[in-house]
Amino acid sequence: MFRPKAPFFRLAGHRRRILAEYRRLLRQSKRFEDPVEQTYLWSWIRERFHHNKRETSPRKVEVQLSDAAWASLAMRDALAGGSEQRAYISDLAYGRRGWLKDVAQKIREHCHPTAPCQLVRDVRPRSARIHQPHRAYWIPLDLRAFAVPQRVLDQLADYDRRERRREERRRRQREQRLAREIALLTDAVNGGNRLLWDAGLVPGAFAEQARQSPSRIPGMAGNPAWIPPAIRNCVDPPFVQHVRTSIGYEFYRVNGRKPPHWLGVKIAALYRRVAWRLEQHELYFGLTQDLRLEEVFEARLGVRDAGYWIYASNYREYLRGKLREPNHADPAGLLGPLEEASAIHGLERMLDLAEPQ
Repeated sequence: MFRPKAPFFRLAGHRRRILAEYRRLLRQSKRFEDPVEQTYLWSWIRERFHHNKRETSPRKVEVQLSDAAWASLAMRDALAGGSEQRAYISDLAYGRRGWLKDVAQKIREHCHPTAPCQLVRDVRPRSARIHQPHRAYWIPLDLRAFAVPQRVLDQLADYDRRERRREERRRRQREQRLAREIALLTDAVNGGNRLLWDAGLVPGAFAEQARQSPSRIPGMAGNPAWIPPAIRNCVDPPFVQHVRTSIGYEFYRVNGRKPPHWLGVKIAALYRRVAWRLEQHELYFGLTQDLRLEEVFEARLGVRDAGYWIYASNYREYLRGKLREPNHADPAGLLGPLEEASAIHGLERMLDLAEPQ
């Protein structure tokens, strides 16, 4: 049996067929004279196509397309003057039958003391609200066709006011926290923190009002308070993160922009040197283990060679010294004391494993 490489819903012909049906239904809905019916048809045609756009079953897709064809025929008959189809669409739009009838009943029966009735904002079924939660997909209740109790509208207005106050309070707290962080960072940069200088900050890069007025955030009025290149979003103030790599190297990274090229090259070179150090450690550690196994083997055989024991002991001490030699972390002598200490920091426990038990 022949099976195409691409599934049917990725084919161009299927996409053209769906879009043609979708646009034809929207054009038919715009021809209705009643604005309530027009809004109802346009909103629910759009919602159904958006809800079913991820369907991958050929059988279900064909059933949905047949439903769309039936809806197109019903709208065409209603526009042509068919009283039965026109009455059916009018009943659906005004909530005399169908889903909106149940929604209107739930809104009238809503009696929660504090929680507002969100069905006034979005009348879609729960599955559609979960599938497409964004506000752009909401279908609000048409107040031209439905009478909503005043207490429900008052609850919604109170809820909106509380949400606006809560969002304003969060924004104000966030800006104050960021202003305090930037004020502390300003003191650190201007005080001579070389790690911050390595991250791309220089003394005087931040506005002075950060220390004088912690409630103001420098860089909000078109001044990102950074040296070029500018950060990705110049509206928000910059963040600085303290980063520690797996080998112990520490630096400050600016959130939203790449580290300097020289810093990446330096970290990559440090990783290569640490990898070389690990290879040398594995080599010497293996030799030390071989010597210990050979000593145990000779002891079981009953061999007493004093000269070999002295040689093995001296060679084992030599290998331990090579394991602890700091120059293995920097064979070329290019690292400073901070980088060299960071390079051997993660190997201390492994070095202790070379001690004979």
